Amino acid sequence: MQFLLNERSLYGQFRSTQEFLKSLKPVVRCIKMIHDCPELGIYKILNFHECKITKDETLSDLKLCGVPDELLRFKLSLDREVYHEPYWDRLPVHDVSQEFLWEGENVAATSLAEAAVTNNSLLSFQSERFLDRVLILRNQEFTYQVDSIHTPRYLLEQYHDSIHPDRKLILFVRYEGTRIDFSTLEDDYGVAILEKNEFAELLSTLDKFVKHESWESIGRDDGLEYKKYNPSSIKENWFRGAKYQGKTIMKFRFSRILRCYGYRKGDRFRVLRFERDHKISNYG
Repeated sequence: MQFLLNERSLYGQFRSTQEFLKSLKPVVRCIKMIHDCPELGIYKILNFHECKITKDETLSDLKLCGVPDELLRFKLSLDREVYHEPYWDRLPVHDVSQEFLWEGENVAATSLAEAAVTNNSLLSFQSERFLDRVLILRNQEFTYQVDSIHTPRYLLEQYHDSIHPDRKLILFVRYEGTRIDFSTLEDDYGVAILEKNEFAELLSTLDKFVKHESWESIGRDDGLEYKKYNPSSIKENWFRGAKYQGKTIMKFRFSRILRCYGYRKGDRFRVLRFERDHKISNYG
C-alpha cells in the first residue's frame, strides 16, 4: 500500500507561513509513522513545491524565509518529503484524459484520481474538505472511495494492520489531547507487561475514562472505582521514595484484577504504572 501527498489540500488557505508550519504537526507525525514501515511509501507530484500555502506564497517560498526553532523540524521533515523521489506523475496509472468527478469538479491528473484507481490513500494537509474522511469519486464506469488522512489517530484507526504500531505509540496517539497523559508511564510497569486481551481491556476502559464529562462523574463510576491509593504502611507503599513525594497517587481498574496507577495534574491524569495481579491494590 502507498500514500499520496494531496496537493489539492494546499490551496492558499493559510493566513501566514507560520500558521501553516504550526499546522504541520499531524502530517509530519503521519509521515514518520509511514516511513517507519519499510514496505510503505509516500508519493507526490513532481511540482508539489508549487502548491500554495497562503494567497501569495508557495511551499518553495519557505526556503527563503526564516523559521522559528520550534517549527524548524516540521519544515525540514516536509522538505525531505517534497523534494525527493518518488513521484507518481512520472508514470500515472489512471487515464488522465478521463473525467473523474469529486463534488462536481473534475479531478483527473490529480492525486485524488490516482489514489482512486490505484486503491491507495491520500495524506492531506489541514483543510476541512480533506480532514480524516472518505472522498467519493466517480467516472463513467466506477464509483471510488478514497481515504483522506490528516491525523495520526485516523491513520492508526484505518491502517493499524499496515502500520504495525507498538503499544506505547497507540496510547500516545489515541489519547493525545485527552485527560490521559502517558508521558510519565514507567517502562518496567508499562504496556509490555500486559497480555493482548489485557491491553484490549485497557483501551476499552481508557476510552470510557476520557469520554466522561467531568472528574466528578469519573468518581461516581462504579465500574472504574477511581479512588486514592492508600497503603496501610510505608513498607507496603508501592510509590514510596522522593520521586513521588507530594503526589496523590490515584488508581482505577480496567478489569476485575487489573489496575492503573497515576496522579492528577491539573485536568490530566498522568499514568505511572499498570498492575496485573491486584497484590498491590489489596494493600491500598
